[in-house]
Amino acid sequence: MFTRFRPLRPAPDAGAEKSPQKEALLKEDFRKSRRIEKYRIGAAAVYIPAGFAWKYLLLKDIQKVIRGRWFIQSDNGVAPFAMEAPAIRLRFPDGEEILQLEKKKNAESVLALLEKGIPEAFPD
Repeated sequence: MFTRFRPLRPAPDAGAEKSPQKEALLKEDFRKSRRIEKYRIGAAAVYIPAGFAWKYLLLKDIQKVIRGRWFIQSDNGVAPFAMEAPAIRLRFPDGEEILQLEKKKNAESVLALLEKGIPEAFPD
């Protein structure tokens, strides 16, 4: 398992070295995190696969969580199809990240875990 972590949101002190304590806390949170499809949701961060590493977004940085949808499409000449699938948009100060999921049940699980960790990011 590859456990090299890169921040999705650059830190204000980007030139500073990562502290070994922060790296150890991220590794421990990653080990305890719950895997839902290709993403991992931990108590401190959301982990997104990035090749042979993981990008992470700290829960405290997430300002808003929005439900959405995306389309899985195939332009196969024999049997083209389009299917709607759930997505979750995570807004943070410098941008946003979209978690593209395949099953509605998994999207509900992600929303429940995020709401437990950051209830203020959910609109009423």
